Amino acid sequence: MENRIRKILLCCAVLLAGVPFVRAQQQASEELQIVFRFVGGDDMFYVPWNGNGAGLDSLCRRLDPATLKEGSVRVDGYGSDRELVKIRCNRVKSALVSRRGLTESHFATTLRDGLFNGLANVVVVTCPAMGQNPEETSPVTPQADGEQPGQQQPVAEKTPEPATGETVVADGQQAAAQETATEMPVQAGEAGEAKAVLSRWSAGLNAGIPFFWGDMLSLSADKAYVGFAVGVQGSYRMSGLLAVSLSVDYARGKLGARGYAGDYLLAADGQTWYVPQQQAMQRYGDLYSVVSLVNVGLGLDVNLNRIFSKQASGHRFTVWVSPTVYGQFFSAHVCTKAADRRYSDGTTQPDGLSWGLGGALTLRCRINRSVGLQLKNTLVWITDNHFDGIRTPFGKTRQNALWLPQVGVVWNFQP
Repeated sequence: MENRIRKILLCCAVLLAGVPFVRAQQQASEELQIVFRFVGGDDMFYVPWNGNGAGLDSLCRRLDPATLKEGSVRVDGYGSDRELVKIRCNRVKSALVSRRGLTESHFATTLRDGLFNGLANVVVVTCPAMGQNPEETSPVTPQADGEQPGQQQPVAEKTPEPATGETVVADGQQAAAQETATEMPVQAGEAGEAKAVLSRWSAGLNAGIPFFWGDMLSLSADKAYVGFAVGVQGSYRMSGLLAVSLSVDYARGKLGARGYAGDYLLAADGQTWYVPQQQAMQRYGDLYSVVSLVNVGLGLDVNLNRIFSKQASGHRFTVWVSPTVYGQFFSAHVCTKAADRRYSDGTTQPDGLSWGLGGALTLRCRINRSVGLQLKNTLVWITDNHFDGIRTPFGKTRQNALWLPQVGVVWNFQP
């Protein structure tokens, strides 16, 4: 009898000793873990790209600031660039602060070296169990790089142990709180989806070759004249689709006669004649025009990637079309080819200010989160019919144009 009682007591002791372990296992299994993906070399938090939207919605449904303890939401950033990883973590935290009302004290942030379960460029958020929901007890994992966005299903992930060389950020410190507060929050869209954090301001520097079409043109019958152009631009991005831009370009080039116009006659006052007159004149074929231009443009930039796909707005390559109105300031004079000196007397001068209408088609390639390259093609219809220093009897015709291909560098100013 005594042996039987001892066995019963021993079994009870074993069961009681195992209760904390079972509870710990249950608590661990009830944790929600979300993996947010970032573009390599970029700190912009794109939503809903690559499952980030579904993950953010799942977190917002689960988190309740009133019941969270300090440091109970773990934010783990992975990567070799500590400053970049830190900014990414702050992007994610700012989204939760904006959409769910969390504060900096709720987070415990860790910057880790290496990969998370083979994934690079990720931020992993782990939160405690609360408000049990069968659909939310498993983490949302983004698809691999080769898969299509929006096809992923919730898959269980194992919380990794702290890696060697990790750095823990003290979230309660005032400096960290101020830095997080300055991050651009992710705002909810009309359909409940969040918008991507954008670099609102950018500036660019361009260089190219201008091609003019007028009474004379750059690609003349006897020679293609190569000029030069330099310019600056600045833009403000209103959304993933639209931006407004201001550009200023200086261009200078030479123009020669068309093939059929080589025998046209030009007087020193810039008037064109087709038969000899009493005054001295020179053949078009023996002359060239030198044109200088300051071109100021105000345009609306449209991201073509964003029109066709929301996910495409985060692609490394983007295509922009920019309908633009230009204010133009020309200076021109005509020279003789033989003596290479000025022929026109300045009677015919371009207008002080004229207008142009056209736009640009631009291909941009993002190098990293701050710098990109671009190929920009600008086409402008010129209203000033004297822009090349020549006037014709058909002064009401407007067959003047400028094509300006350029290459450039664009700097994005991070929010």
